[in-house]
Amino acid sequence: MRKSRVIAPQSVFVFITAYGTVDMAVEAMKAGAFNFIEKPFTFDRLLDVVDGALEFRKSIALVDSEPSADELTQFDNIVGTSPIMKEIYETIRRVAPTDTNVMIIGESGTGKELVAQGIHNHSRRKAMRFVPVNCGALPENIFESELFGHEKGSFTGAHSRKTGLVEFANGGTFFLDEVCALSPVLQVKLLRMVQDRKIRRVGGEKLIDVDVRIISATNVDPDRALKDNILREDLYYRLKVITIKMPPLRERLEDIPLLCYHFLRKYIKLNPGKKVKGISPESVILLQNYSWPGNVRELQNVIESALALSKGEWITPEDLPDSIDGQKRVIKGLFKEPIKDAKNKLISSFEREYLITVLKDQDWNISKAAKFCGVDRRTLQRMLRRHHINIDDRLQQGGTLAAPETA
Repeated sequence: MRKSRVIAPQSVFVFITAYGTVDMAVEAMKAGAFNFIEKPFTFDRLLDVVDGALEFRKSIALVDSEPSADELTQFDNIVGTSPIMKEIYETIRRVAPTDTNVMIIGESGTGKELVAQGIHNHSRRKAMRFVPVNCGALPENIFESELFGHEKGSFTGAHSRKTGLVEFANGGTFFLDEVCALSPVLQVKLLRMVQDRKIRRVGGEKLIDVDVRIISATNVDPDRALKDNILREDLYYRLKVITIKMPPLRERLEDIPLLCYHFLRKYIKLNPGKKVKGISPESVILLQNYSWPGNVRELQNVIESALALSKGEWITPEDLPDSIDGQKRVIKGLFKEPIKDAKNKLISSFEREYLITVLKDQDWNISKAAKFCGVDRRTLQRMLRRHHINIDDRLQQGGTLAAPETA
């Protein structure tokens, strides 16, 4: 199989043997096999494996072939065919024809602005402007001027009248990204516009009617932001008439082959000197076993980097960053140790990553995390101490935990 990969890296391998052992299965999967079947097996079992291999092969099809719309199923520029993404597409179709305010919730890099753009593109306002604003990037002292505009002479440097972004979006869609980043003072000013659909330019006296559809987004839990007094309750309920929750990439790993294909095509067009045809199955398997803290945006960067570093016609594991291929090297290293030591190290590594992931998903709440894990609170706390996981560390490390130092 290793020699075959040199000739045809895009091949998908399924091992069939009458003398299967755990070591043999591990070795086959380590070498990049898609699946491993031990005799005797049923016809249905064989059919399922072959169907899965064919679907996998199709998902990493040649980049130089032009797929049909059915082969590259996506919604506007949102790529993915997983059940959770199909539910989001259906929600977009249902809310787009209305003028209802929508709040999109999701981690950074999950594609919140793409969803907002998709809603606009399928609305009655699609012929008008879609105006995005990153609330976290607007200094408080120019917020009003940027959003609502100003009159000539209203402040030093105001040499002429300026139309604000809300007025510029009139008739279209106004997208407020990272709305929880706004200060309480600015939230009050925004609330008036959201409630009344009227603005007053800085230095002006006249109220101006604006007809905009408002879509907002946040990468923090808005309910937690309410409890922490980061987000005003009245503004929250005005913005959150309909909620769309974007899943992190780790919750839709089946979309990774399609996303790889999408980004690979994009960057090959931008780099015509590269003769890359696609990505090897072994590379895709590695990508599907990575946690993706930066979500789709991180995957996009990885594919762009891998294409730039690639030497042959196919992207291989050697072209991937150490953060992704590193776990594979760690596992390979364990095969040089006694099985008991190797197993304990692998289990410990998995357990620590599992606990951190669950804690993040449960908003660092010990009781909720314990319930999710199926253990009592005291048992979970013992596990956290064993793995040197300190909940308070997240405050200093932006919600992430580093691996403990070892001697």
